Amino acid sequence: MNNSESQDLSPDTSPRSIIEAALFLASEPVPRSELRDLTGLTEEALEEELEDLKRDLSHPDRGLRLSENNDKYCFRIKRELLDRVKYLAPHQDMSRGVLRTLSVIAYNSPVLQKEVVDIRGNGAYDHIDQLIERNFVKSEKEGRTKLLSVTQYFLDYFELDDLDELREGESVPQEYL
Repeated sequence: MNNSESQDLSPDTSPRSIIEAALFLASEPVPRSELRDLTGLTEEALEEELEDLKRDLSHPDRGLRLSENNDKYCFRIKRELLDRVKYLAPHQDMSRGVLRTLSVIAYNSPVLQKEVVDIRGNGAYDHIDQLIERNFVKSEKEGRTKLLSVTQYFLDYFELDDLDELREGESVPQEYL
């Protein structure tokens, strides 16, 4: 069933409620174009709704924030609350070892798997498998090894426009370390 077939909305369903439901339900950031299709809003009206939602969520008694990266939107937990609630989503966290392996790959991307293993040790093979499974890293056959690079999902997850932002010394938010 596509979006237009599933829209049997009552007249009192607000575009804001549709946006909130979509962002809550989506497992990945939702493109602006999809939010526009879901709500039927013009580009200007959608921008206004998103700004209003962002402003509402910035209030101190709200636990979420609206995150935008590359014209895709999602809800994120406010950083100051993350330590208090992250245990509720135990499978969302990566071990420090996996994060360190990811940081080597991200900083050097694209990089040969052999080079990552030389830096991180044999445990990196398992880390790389986990990162590929979670869609943070992709691999391509390169001779007897693999060429590793980060995915668009990695950029979206860490709210980066591109890897240059990471390499230029932009700090990774503490919530990810």
